[in-house]
Amino acid sequence: MKSHRIATRRECPSSRAAFTLIELLVVIAIIGVLVSLLLPAVQQAREAARRSQCSNNLKQIGLAIHNFEETKGRLPSSRLGPQHATWMVQILPYVEQKNLYDLWDVSKTYYEQKPEARTTWVAVFSCPTRRDSMFSTQFEISSTGLPDTQAYPGVLGDYAGNGGQFSGSIVDAPLCRGAMCQADSTLSGSQILSTTSKTKFRDMSDGMSNTFLVGEKHVPKEKYGQSGPSFGDGAIYNGDFPRNYSRIAGLPKFNLGTGPYDLSGPWHCKFGSDHAGVCQFLFSDGRVVNINNSTDMDVLNRLAVRDDGLPVETN
Repeated sequence: MKSHRIATRRECPSSRAAFTLIELLVVIAIIGVLVSLLLPAVQQAREAARRSQCSNNLKQIGLAIHNFEETKGRLPSSRLGPQHATWMVQILPYVEQKNLYDLWDVSKTYYEQKPEARTTWVAVFSCPTRRDSMFSTQFEISSTGLPDTQAYPGVLGDYAGNGGQFSGSIVDAPLCRGAMCQADSTLSGSQILSTTSKTKFRDMSDGMSNTFLVGEKHVPKEKYGQSGPSFGDGAIYNGDFPRNYSRIAGLPKFNLGTGPYDLSGPWHCKFGSDHAGVCQFLFSDGRVVNINNSTDMDVLNRLAVRDDGLPVETN
């Protein structure tokens, strides 16, 4: 008689469970949904960190300007003279950039400086939401044709001094009623013999807590690096083109830029940022405040002018 053996579980052929194609597609779809939900949150967290860094940059700039004023008895001038060093050069020793400042001969024009002086990037002058180190790409050519008509590229930046209200085509005009105006200078040819800033903190009769000192400057993406009299994103150390380092706000048409694609109006004279909905301003008392992009131009005008007798309280 034949004996029959019942196969035990151990003797059964092993089988491996596997995903079907449909199950695999479902898993991939779920992962895709999770990524799509998480990505905006990650992006928002990154932008929050970048905006915080931008705010810290402005606070450091504010501390530097206060130390400058305490040492010199006056605020930095927007520029020492025509084509000469801007306020950003003047405060270099106060943002731990003494070595860079020592490369400058401030009696001479921007175009006569060493390349290292013109092109050394300082992180505190750039907003990380917008960009890192970049150089001017067009029109960084002397407006006088001296010393020549060659291009002299320089480093870019994202902040501008407050030139106050509209008083002509030059945003740091001699009649400037903002925080930093062009200096009273005596020149021999293009060389500065003497220079004196026009403003002090005590000139802000509306109150330091009610007056812009520095703000983010509006620059549309398609205008990056463009300098010269018709643009406003050239070398921040070059006092030849004031819109690169100085801006105005308020009436008659100088609202805040609304983002990196806003080309409306005189964009090269406005403040503005790449942060959604707001522009960050350093006030003269050292506070950094987010100002809504839709803020009324009359309010902006009052905040920009240091002595109109119309202070505006900000939080």
